[in-house]
Amino acid sequence: MLKTLLVFLITTLSYAQTKTFEGVVSDDANKPLESANVIAKSLQEKASLKFSIADNKGRYRLELDVNVKYEIMVSYIGFLDQVFILEPNSNINSYDFKLKSTGENLKEIVIKHEFKPIVIKKDTLTFDVNSFANGNERKMKEILEKLPGVEVDKKGIVTVQGKKVTKMLVEGKSFFGGGSKLAVENIPADALDKIEVIDHFNEVGFMKQVSDSDDLAMNVKLKEDKKKFVFGDVQAGVEAGGGDNGFYLAHAALFYFAPKTNLSFIGDANNIGKSTFTYDDLTRFGGGFSSFLSGRKALTDLDSFSKDNTDMLKSQSQFSAFNFSHEFSSKLTLSGFGIVSKVFTAARIDNNVEYLNNNSTVDYEKKVRLADNTAVLGLGNIKLDYSPTKKEKWYYNGQYQSNTNDLESVLNSLTNLGSSVFETINKADNASVKQYIEWHKSYNDHNTTTFVVNQAYTKLTPKNNWFTDEPFLQGLIPLIEDESYTVDQVKKSEVNSIDALFKHYWIINNTNHLYTNIGNNFEKSNFNTSEKQILTDGSINDFAIAGFGNAINYRLNDAYIGLEYKFKIGKWVNKPGLYLHWYDLNTSQIDGNYSVSKTLLQPQWNSDYEFNKSESLNFTYKLENQFPDVNQMANRYTLEFYNAVYKGNALLENERYHSSTLRYSKMNSYKGIIWNGMLNYSKKVKVIRNEIKLDGIDQFNTPILTDNPETNIGFNGFVSKRIYRFNLKLNTRLSWFNYSQTLNDITTNNQRNNQNVGLIFKTAYKKWPDFTIGYTKGFSEFSGLTKSKYQTDALTSSFECTFLKSWTYKIDYESLKNTNDNKQSNFYDILNTSLFYQKKNSPLGFELTANNLFDIKKKNSYSFSDYMISEQAVYILPRAIIFTLSYKL
Repeated sequence: MLKTLLVFLITTLSYAQTKTFEGVVSDDANKPLESANVIAKSLQEKASLKFSIADNKGRYRLELDVNVKYEIMVSYIGFLDQVFILEPNSNINSYDFKLKSTGENLKEIVIKHEFKPIVIKKDTLTFDVNSFANGNERKMKEILEKLPGVEVDKKGIVTVQGKKVTKMLVEGKSFFGGGSKLAVENIPADALDKIEVIDHFNEVGFMKQVSDSDDLAMNVKLKEDKKKFVFGDVQAGVEAGGGDNGFYLAHAALFYFAPKTNLSFIGDANNIGKSTFTYDDLTRFGGGFSSFLSGRKALTDLDSFSKDNTDMLKSQSQFSAFNFSHEFSSKLTLSGFGIVSKVFTAARIDNNVEYLNNNSTVDYEKKVRLADNTAVLGLGNIKLDYSPTKKEKWYYNGQYQSNTNDLESVLNSLTNLGSSVFETINKADNASVKQYIEWHKSYNDHNTTTFVVNQAYTKLTPKNNWFTDEPFLQGLIPLIEDESYTVDQVKKSEVNSIDALFKHYWIINNTNHLYTNIGNNFEKSNFNTSEKQILTDGSINDFAIAGFGNAINYRLNDAYIGLEYKFKIGKWVNKPGLYLHWYDLNTSQIDGNYSVSKTLLQPQWNSDYEFNKSESLNFTYKLENQFPDVNQMANRYTLEFYNAVYKGNALLENERYHSSTLRYSKMNSYKGIIWNGMLNYSKKVKVIRNEIKLDGIDQFNTPILTDNPETNIGFNGFVSKRIYRFNLKLNTRLSWFNYSQTLNDITTNNQRNNQNVGLIFKTAYKKWPDFTIGYTKGFSEFSGLTKSKYQTDALTSSFECTFLKSWTYKIDYESLKNTNDNKQSNFYDILNTSLFYQKKNSPLGFELTANNLFDIKKKNSYSFSDYMISEQAVYILPRAIIFTLSYKL
């Protein structure tokens, strides 16, 4: 690997002679023109386009080939273009441009120049795809990875200058709920014309100046010949190389785009552990809530549908999704999507666990868990967009979701007291209906209103069965001695919520806004549990006589009124706010009724300072209150796991916490450097935390409300620097968590600290092969009455090159070493590689892919919690060699 890297660097550094050409762009009054486009177009064949964007001081810098003649053109909205001709082998290394104003107040700019690699206009950053692509990209993901400041991780999550893309659009319309993975991994690269990145995005145009949205949208502009066209691709792959695992892959992505009708279909079936969409995408599909209302918890667990299931012994998934949008008229658009997914997995996880009992005794448990899980999801969503006038907008969104999870597992538990085998069957049938109506109206330039009503209904009915040959949780559950032990549990919960908000925006003048909020959030929940032992003679031992079984009715109402004042001083924008909430909580259950009413003030503050178009600082602060949910207040016993019992607390009240965020971002194209950092701080002054009693491996948990504060500090950031035709990036992820925990009647002050620092080096020149290598060092530490810590060393690298015009070779390597505080280590490394062949303009392609080429059997890791230290081994899919045939429409 090292020799390959050295040869690559020597080859690329000697590839061509270049020189730096720089200068300043300003107007007639010598005022710098920030974000001016500087384009160097070669006047000779086989030389690439060069470009730069002026920084806040008007400076630009170009890396030009010394023996090429260039036409260097500078453009800026509202000014006349200016051109400078640079002769080959010229000794001129700098040139300052002074642009003349057009003298017109332009409403629309028509740019006649052939290339505009990057255009910055207010909150919109536009990339011209042809300026970055080399023609060998297959999917949108490969295009995005070549755009400066844009990153796509393995889960398909897109970030721009460190900020996450929260809405994905195609031709201005939401693509499968706005998630990113389905778009970046399925839209063909050759269909893309431009990529628009829109900060502070709002679907309602006239709301943008008052909504203060922090959403970052990415809009895909298609080529003209794709705007009324059927395109896409299909793939089919089977196991190659004589393997006997029966690996296969089938995938189809089909798109129809027309001026008024857009249709998309994505289908996938594979048993190589590949997930079609991420949890982030699934959260959108499972959302169904208006963006103007937040704070509702998602009750249905959809995690199993979105994981990459390579960390499994077996994995089979079937997925199909359909997205549509039709514009009936300029006023009415109907859109929606439907998803059906089925996932089967077989897993094995080995754990060595140390239980810390706040004394000199340490209990050990060795666990081997085998599990088979089948999860089925069906989801339909429809959205109506109606604009009776240019100043009025209506939305209706309705969604139905149904999912089932069937899990069968066998757990072998070995402790210093003996061994037990637990067989568990979990079945859950869940359904939900969610809908909302939004109305927005702008009366004039000074007054706008929003009205939103959101309704959601969720029903969860999990059933759990435990089978074992030895008694368990003795002293915690009322088992009757028997030849074997069978415990049945039923949990049912129904949640119905209705939230409403009326908001008025008063724009007093350009520097002063006043916003009035009136709203109400209502939730009604029913939560029922029952446990019983089925004896071998058929009789039943109902745990209800020992205090098990819950039947609770829960109602929480939150009525509020709030005032926000937004003002601007120069470049500094502030928005303080004060909300008055009236909370009313009522519960009724077997052991009695409980109610609490509170009137609470909740201040907040948002502050933005924009140094220039490419540098900004943002601060937010909130004081919030959060009331316990229904299962936390169910005050009878519930069996949670084979070694855990839980009891709620009917006397709980609200948690109270301060939260704040400080974010800084800067992009300097002149120096080729990007800074991005975000500091989070939160402090809970009223805390709900479980009080734990630990006896061996058996646990009893109950929530209590304390005045012991919890402090959580986190920092995420990176700095990226372009060096010649390479990019160097330093990543940091740091966190410090300080809290109090009561374990066996002893309260201790605990700390959990995690620090990760990484360095990534990659090529940043489209004519060179894509090469990336990264190293991350991680430190994790837990400190209480006992101390534990471990370190991680992670190495990642990837290489992609195209040769003989039609061949593309890729290789990805990942290794991870874990070392605990006793200097014991475990290690694994994963290598995936592929070779793809497709002639230019040919629809047929062939690919040979090898996943887990080293045939690694398991991944190892360390972790710790309040009272245990765990070493874990997760068994993974074996080596899979797949031959795939693809056809592009």
